[in-house]
Amino acid sequence: MPLPGLGVSPAAGSLYTELSSVTRRSFVPRLFVQIYFGSPTLFYMTGNAQRAAGGLNQVTIPLQGNSMVQGQWTGYGGGFNSPVITPGVQNGQWNLAYWVVPVPLPFGETVIQATDRELSLLKTRMNDVYAVTRQNMARLSFTNNAANPQMPDSFFNAFDDGTNVPSYGGIGAAGFTRAGMATLLAGTTDAAGGEAVTFVVMNPGDYATLNNTFISIEQINPPPGSAFTMDTAVRSSFPNLVVSGVPIFADHFCPKGEVYGINVKYTSMYMSEDAAFDFSGFYSLVPLGQMGQQGVVVVGYDILSAKSVSGFHGTGLLGAAF
Repeated sequence: MPLPGLGVSPAAGSLYTELSSVTRRSFVPRLFVQIYFGSPTLFYMTGNAQRAAGGLNQVTIPLQGNSMVQGQWTGYGGGFNSPVITPGVQNGQWNLAYWVVPVPLPFGETVIQATDRELSLLKTRMNDVYAVTRQNMARLSFTNNAANPQMPDSFFNAFDDGTNVPSYGGIGAAGFTRAGMATLLAGTTDAAGGEAVTFVVMNPGDYATLNNTFISIEQINPPPGSAFTMDTAVRSSFPNLVVSGVPIFADHFCPKGEVYGINVKYTSMYMSEDAAFDFSGFYSLVPLGQMGQQGVVVVGYDILSAKSVSGFHGTGLLGAAF
């Protein structure tokens, strides 16, 4: 709606009504989205996603859960007991979760926006399909989705100690400072057989608290013979941190008070090769007694870990500064 009484516009009344009736409004032919958040974690996982296809369980990973042979000491004669066959391999099995977004194209919109449009509502709606899907995928990456079998697995499911997610893949589950983070990373590395996590992600508020432990001892040392002037930028604080060689970054979708360590050697997103943000195309609604069209976008995916001890889920952080 035009706004009266602002700037050079006259106040509401007959003069303003006449002016608004004969004057075209200035228009910026671009849409600025104000409601969504970026997720570096999802960006990383999507960029390294593995392909998955059909089958009863779209992702089946053989997992060794215990030793399959036994060693023993021998003496001068070299004797030993006969080996005992010990099964140690079982399959972790997961089904992909499928997310669909219906896209309407009403008859009236088709006619009215055929010409003389500033912004295409259909194009805007199609862009929003992708954005809504990414927001949902990012949020569900950090939540306990075990209660709903139609939802994907998550980092929470993969790295739970069995308290909240007693079964994973069909198999039974087995205030932060630099020093605290280093201890957690060392413990996870040891539990994973010597392999450190690839990255650590935490909520921006908790990240700020951890970052403050770096800033408190930060020093700026100019090179000998140089000096800082008005034209010299001094950078302080850190957009990402590195502790024990592991990069740490913030993600809006990571819940406050929680931290995740991910090893991408064992943890991946699996994306359906038949439903990777695919669009069905538009189909007529005439058989339903309606002028118009409708389509649907579908994506099938899951986030899985073949080695739960390779990562961690920490809780009880006392950061969340904002």
